Amino acid sequence: MKLADIKWLSAAIITLVAGCVSQPVALLPVGPEPAEHVTYASTGCLEVFSDTEERVIGDGPHYYPHLGYNIYDNSGKRVEYVPNHLGDMDEAPTLVRIPVGDYQVVAESSAYGRVTVPIVVQSGKTTVLHLDRGWIPAANILSNEVVRFPDGEAVGWSSISQ
Repeated sequence: MKLADIKWLSAAIITLVAGCVSQPVALLPVGPEPAEHVTYASTGCLEVFSDTEERVIGDGPHYYPHLGYNIYDNSGKRVEYVPNHLGDMDEAPTLVRIPVGDYQVVAESSAYGRVTVPIVVQSGKTTVLHLDRGWIPAANILSNEVVRFPDGEAVGWSSISQ
């Protein structure tokens, strides 16, 4: 191989590797919808629309169950692993009852791969996290009411604006 070819190949490899190394996405905490009715309970619920994976059973139709994820407390201890589907044909994310508090969800997103998202679980409310590009909030929502990825994709309701 010529020296010039080696330089071009080396530059291409360095560019490719550098493209794979990226900064983690930092998001504000996601909480339940602001207008949701409040009731007192020691738990709330969490629903995560993580990225999906194609599943085919025999010659049947294709199914897209949501990928599993982990929930961590603020000390970094894993609280729970959620498979996020009941079987290969289940395309609905799992609704998880969890004690009130602040957590970190580590899940696969459609746009950013594995992400860590801070969440707030409030008494009797459901916190919904949208990582599959499937949620578009109403146009009249204020910008501080919604948490977004850097590309503008809506992830969930901001817990700070509540």
